[in-house]
Amino acid sequence: MRLFCHRSNGASRLIRALALVATGAVVTAACSTGGANTEPSTVTVPPTTSASVTSTVDSSTTPVQTSPEETTSEVAAPQVRVSAIPAFGSTEIAPNEPVSITAFHGSLTAVTMTGDDGSIINGDIDDVTWTSTDRLTYGVTYTIEGEATDEAGVTQPFDGTLATVSPKAAEIGDAGQSLNPGADTLMPAYIQIPDGGTVGIAAPIIVTFAADVTDRAAAESALHVTVTDEDGNPLDVEGSWGWMQDEQIQADGPKQSRVHYRPKEYWPARAQVHVEANLAGVDYGSGWGSRDIVRDFTIGENMIVQAEVDTHRLLVIVDDEIVRNYPVSYGVPSEQDPGRTTVSGIHIVQEKKPGEFEMCNRKYNYCGSKQYWGVRINNNGEFIHVNKETEAAGLLGKANVSHGCINMGMEDGEEFFHMVYYGVPVDVEGTGVEMGYGDYIWDWAVSWEEWTSFSAL
Repeated sequence: MRLFCHRSNGASRLIRALALVATGAVVTAACSTGGANTEPSTVTVPPTTSASVTSTVDSSTTPVQTSPEETTSEVAAPQVRVSAIPAFGSTEIAPNEPVSITAFHGSLTAVTMTGDDGSIINGDIDDVTWTSTDRLTYGVTYTIEGEATDEAGVTQPFDGTLATVSPKAAEIGDAGQSLNPGADTLMPAYIQIPDGGTVGIAAPIIVTFAADVTDRAAAESALHVTVTDEDGNPLDVEGSWGWMQDEQIQADGPKQSRVHYRPKEYWPARAQVHVEANLAGVDYGSGWGSRDIVRDFTIGENMIVQAEVDTHRLLVIVDDEIVRNYPVSYGVPSEQDPGRTTVSGIHIVQEKKPGEFEMCNRKYNYCGSKQYWGVRINNNGEFIHVNKETEAAGLLGKANVSHGCINMGMEDGEEFFHMVYYGVPVDVEGTGVEMGYGDYIWDWAVSWEEWTSFSAL
């Protein structure tokens, strides 16, 4: 209770004094000589300083002072705070998503991350942030424990949990297609070049997925290619991934995504190529990466097959020297029947059929036609192969009469078959019909600028 003093008559002072005695209150007040209802001034003491607290007194009375008292206070250091990305308690996280722990207003002094499968996740720490360096595993709950020290040197423990997604197992058909595609299902992928193989200088790297990939950027970000020379020295080879049209490989199966990698120019001869497809744990949007794929293969000699359509010759060129010059017959000229013309563009050797095999083209009313030593150069039925009838008619090296294939004689065809291998380029020009998207491997038929536009990154 505060009382303000006024100059008043004796009766008033007497009544007021009796009231105080009656209530048992003892009040000491300092009175001012100023006007009525004047508030006393107050000294505010900053927390970090000390001062004697003195009451303000009426100038007409003896001042009443409190006992001097030193009061010192300090600004408290901010409490250390720890933040996790993904946040502690998160579930259904992608296994390839890095985990980071950050301390605010302090530093991290220890962090451990262990899975309920017994695994230990390693990480790097830079005083205030810890980042995982190991990938996580599907269907595991991880516990993160650590200590953080605030700016005052006080250490406090922290802990939290994170859990990864558990996708369903994939059911895969004979052609590598997914029989149960879905966003909650594992999706395998495949690379066509065998580990340890040797391929031609135009061979693309093809990754085929078991179903459609909707987040192509996420998948492509996990694909890495490095090139070295024969001695293991790094080579600076520019290349890019390009997404092709999804293909329904099996009539009753889903469409499957595929992405090709080609260098800007042909691969350096005899180079070593290393491919890492770190797809385990990747969220494709339409499924989950099931496993990593690693391939190491060798580029063969600098071999190019050059088609001389007008002169009916087929040249094999190694290190810029012509080593073979075969008489052949190409498809009929485009003005006669464009459906039977050998298409222009850089083909590659894709598949080989030894000895005798059968060909079928219902559009031109033949099936079960026996041919020999077949070398497929595109996906629309073009082969370099032996045709006994064309050879017997004496047309090799003289006329272009085939249904689009490149016909050879028996001796030459067998020799050529054993000479070439997957990825050797076959350059056909000037036929009037250009290679198109439906030819499957048409990677070299477009400019580098157009090719790089096919990347999802």
